[in-house]
Amino acid sequence: MSEWCAENDERISVEIDQSKYAHLFNLEYCIKPGSTDKSALLVLNQEINVSPIFLKLWSTFKLRVCADGGANRLYDFFKDNESDRAMYLPDYIIGDFDSLKPETEEYYKKAGVVVIKQQTQYSTDFTKALYLISVHFNSPDFRRKVLESTETNHSIELFSGIHEWYDKTLKANKSRTLERISLLALGGIDGRFDQTIHSITQLYKLSSPDSQFNLCYLSATDLIFFVPSGGFLLEYTKEFRDQCIGNCGLLPLNGPTEIIETSGLKWDVKNWHTCVGEGKVSSSNRFVGIDKCFIDVKDGIVMNVEVFIDRIANCI
Repeated sequence: MSEWCAENDERISVEIDQSKYAHLFNLEYCIKPGSTDKSALLVLNQEINVSPIFLKLWSTFKLRVCADGGANRLYDFFKDNESDRAMYLPDYIIGDFDSLKPETEEYYKKAGVVVIKQQTQYSTDFTKALYLISVHFNSPDFRRKVLESTETNHSIELFSGIHEWYDKTLKANKSRTLERISLLALGGIDGRFDQTIHSITQLYKLSSPDSQFNLCYLSATDLIFFVPSGGFLLEYTKEFRDQCIGNCGLLPLNGPTEIIETSGLKWDVKNWHTCVGEGKVSSSNRFVGIDKCFIDVKDGIVMNVEVFIDRIANCI
């Protein structure tokens, strides 16, 4: 079938039959999950550059975790306000601690934070944090043990104990589908390019149907998430679209694919071949659907949405 591209008016109504999409995604839930949802805020080892909304995000998510040097970033974020530093404590710090400063570790330990060292080099600090978040939400035994333990490392085996807990928790819950966890990661996209690419690989890795996570990254300029195949309806409020977001892109970072159809973008396409190597990418696009956008892709694709951090504070 031939490729098709059309430029739309600035505001159009988008109506999509439910049979056309397998995935429903609310854009605002990336930064404001439902009050009854399992949700976690993950601070990675890069400067916290979303200052206007950071404290609101902290209060919105049920669980807060620092991956290794992310604890340094949290500690430094409050360098001018010791009372806030003592108030905004993470629930966990986990990693191999090759980046965690001794004074940061000591401060949070004295404050009662659960600090878990994992020495294995067969997983990244990001993966260690994922396993910890999963176990926290799905194993009451784990929560009870780490809170009650007075032993070194909260009784978690030093090399790869969190992996063992993760495997045990999966086995204990194999007869039921685990509720998905809304995960917002800060600091995964800026900084070193190889670490940014690793962060992108996590979007693909966690896109499987049996994944426990809905992962989004937030930087000072973008929300980044995964659009799976099978039809994807993205919803947002008119106010959020008008005030808080700008351009967007559909990025085929896993290889050439086809955008089967979009509806609700400034430049909608059908049967559109897209490939980074050929320089054929839907970038600098934007939402014109009044309150939704439909995307159907042959293979899963990464999407970025430009955000205006200073305005988002009024939306969460």
